[in-house]
Amino acid sequence: MPMNVHEFIQKQRKGTLSVDEIGSGMHMSFVNAVALIEDAEILLKRRPGRSISLAVLAIEEIAKVVMLADAALRAAISPVDWTVIQKDLGLRSHQNKQFVFAAYGRSILKKIASNAGKSNYYENPVPEGIVPLLDYFKQLGFYVDLVNGRFTSPQEFGMDNRKWAKWLIKVAKERLASIEHLHCTKAKSIKLAREAAELARIAAGSSGNADLIKKIKLFLQRKRTAKRSRVESRT
Repeated sequence: MPMNVHEFIQKQRKGTLSVDEIGSGMHMSFVNAVALIEDAEILLKRRPGRSISLAVLAIEEIAKVVMLADAALRAAISPVDWTVIQKDLGLRSHQNKQFVFAAYGRSILKKIASNAGKSNYYENPVPEGIVPLLDYFKQLGFYVDLVNGRFTSPQEFGMDNRKWAKWLIKVAKERLASIEHLHCTKAKSIKLAREAAELARIAAGSSGNADLIKKIKLFLQRKRTAKRSRVESRT
């Protein structure tokens, strides 16, 4: 063998990341999630088992967008080491990404929904405790496995659980639609990463809660002013 495979793989996963590079990764993860859901829809009729697995993978990519936003906060002062970020945020763990997707913003989004007179922010809420089932479904959609004392193929599993495939696709598409305005272009994702990093620097440089609130208000005011200027320049 011409190379040490383990050494090669480890080298590929090393490097330091700037805020802008993290923003680029957020956009790529969003685009890949969209593509995975498109593929899941294409396979829904003939290969529903594969459709379920791809839908779960799309969910993991959506979670990666959220987790990389956390990485942008950490890169606010200086570039961060990718191996450290992967370990700290659990980016190599499929179940961790599924958990992040299921739990992301639950309390905040519930408050927003409540203020709007709704019980849930999304029309298709993700129930608590679903993570083990998501990972199990993903495996059954890809591989032959033993279920209730007999082997089951991905095709058989999919045919019996087509409703799950449709629900997972619907859930993922609803989440993608809710963040599309933030990540539909690379420039927008980088802008969001920069804003997250700026907020992290504001928090780090604040002397207390009152000072922090004051600085955040100034930050938001600058954003509104910049947005008005852009709108006026187009008219």
